[in-house]
Amino acid sequence: MPRVTPHDVAEVLDTDLDSVELSTFVSDANRIVNDRCEPYTGDDNALANVETYLAAHLATTKEPEVSSLTHHSTQVSINIDSKRYWNKAVMLDPTGRLDKPDRGYSTFTTGG
Repeated sequence: MPRVTPHDVAEVLDTDLDSVELSTFVSDANRIVNDRCEPYTGDDNALANVETYLAAHLATTKEPEVSSLTHHSTQVSINIDSKRYWNKAVMLDPTGRLDKPDRGYSTFTTGG
């Protein structure tokens, strides 16, 4: 069960996405935080903050930023806010594992 609501994410994210659309990103962020961070801290408030900004980061992929528009073409660039929300989530992560998911995990590789 997510620690945050779509409303919490909308508070930090300037978006036209509705609660239903945001709830998908909240669920994804919750799963990532649970997998990567939760086993290493009992601080639910810190994890909720990470989850909020991670959901905001994920939601920015739904709304690409149009950098220029001409009669014949449209140029789309990565939303600069996406990086800002990701950096904030990483900075708030008390475990340091959000951006290093393989730290401490065994890795399976196939022989080749």
